[in-house]
Amino acid sequence: MSKVDNSIVEIAIEGDLLFSTVVAKQEAILNQLRSLSGTCRLDFSKVGRVDSSALSLWLCFKRYAESRSINLEVVNLPDDMLSIAKLVGIDEQLSQVSIH
Repeated sequence: MSKVDNSIVEIAIEGDLLFSTVVAKQEAILNQLRSLSGTCRLDFSKVGRVDSSALSLWLCFKRYAESRSINLEVVNLPDDMLSIAKLVGIDEQLSQVSIH
């Protein structure tokens, strides 16, 4: 977790986001989100392979952030994750929080 500026905290998500890895990543990132308020930026630039569980993970973070009034932003989404989001019809939701 790092500060982008005084008002934004950035969390880097690293490694593969696959069915076999998302549960551990979910717990680790939720632990970081629990201590936050204001704006949090999730940086996906260090993510490798993804499958549909990556979208499930993002939706979990989105629901958690909304329940805690945390403004959630995402950056550097993998192309494969965007393709899966489009395929399942949630690309619009994802693009609303994505910073290019």
